[in-house]
Amino acid sequence: MTSPSAAPVIAQLKANRVAVNAVGLGTSALDAWYETIIDIVADSPDPVATIGAIAQLISRERRKDLACPLYRDCTETGPHIDHCRHNLKVAGSNECSVLEAGMVALSGGDMRPIVYIHNEEFADAVAVRAKTAELRNLLDQVDAMADRVFADHKGRS
Repeated sequence: MTSPSAAPVIAQLKANRVAVNAVGLGTSALDAWYETIIDIVADSPDPVATIGAIAQLISRERRKDLACPLYRDCTETGPHIDHCRHNLKVAGSNECSVLEAGMVALSGGDMRPIVYIHNEEFADAVAVRAKTAELRNLLDQVDAMADRVFADHKGRS
């Protein structure tokens, strides 16, 4: 038995199906898909949540199809030949990057990827780890300096 809250969802699904067919995009497979979705919504105790869950599932599966098949960290989607990620950063109070990192693998040539930290490029994980160890050490020194500077300042105030 179809719940009263299913009626508007089903009406919208049917209207969408009519619109798709009207512009010539309908197929028997798409008609069968609409019928299946309508049946699921009609049998659901919460039709709005059900259609939302179906939409999320379709969206999640679509993103999987768009994800880069070569590099898990590549943020390019769909067909592409250059690979990159430029969004790893620490921003200052004025939103300018204090430190930025990412990866790039360009098409052509040997297409070897690089990982960069600010303006420094690295061709292997060992070199990246050596530099991040230096950065950790530097940040520890910055923390210690901050403690001293603000303690000295407080001592004079």
